[in-house]
Amino acid sequence: MRRTLSLPQRMGPQPRTTHGLPHAQITQHGPDRVIDQLRQWAFGLPGVENQPSLVSVPGARAMVIHDCAGCNQDAFMAGREFAHIHPHPDNGSMHVQLPREDALEVVEKGWGEHHTLVLENLRPIGLVMVFSPRDEAELETAKDVIRRSYEYATGTSLLAA
Repeated sequence: MRRTLSLPQRMGPQPRTTHGLPHAQITQHGPDRVIDQLRQWAFGLPGVENQPSLVSVPGARAMVIHDCAGCNQDAFMAGREFAHIHPHPDNGSMHVQLPREDALEVVEKGWGEHHTLVLENLRPIGLVMVFSPRDEAELETAKDVIRRSYEYATGTSLLAA
């Protein structure tokens, strides 16, 4: 399993976001075709089920793993939900649970921000909002982040996915 993400720097200004609950992205959403590709890929990961999120807004779709005897309990937001993708109007942004170092890198490189609950010291560093991918190149980075969240949850590598 990979130890770090090694993300490139995200180009351009940060999108505007809310800092309450729900924690949402307000500007710079990717086009539907890119977000549809993200959803199709994410919900096609081995053992991942597409379910309503237990912790997000209505319409958010959670990446859930039920069949995982050796799962890392620190990698889940609620139940077996390790990530979720937001619906319109916050199209394509997502919350993911990551190892601390990877969450810090996502924020440092401009791909996302700490969840409001992290900023309020109600959750440890690791829960981040990843910004909606604006094009195919950013889609690949979003996949890398989800892949890392999946690996953190399952302890298995997805090098070929």
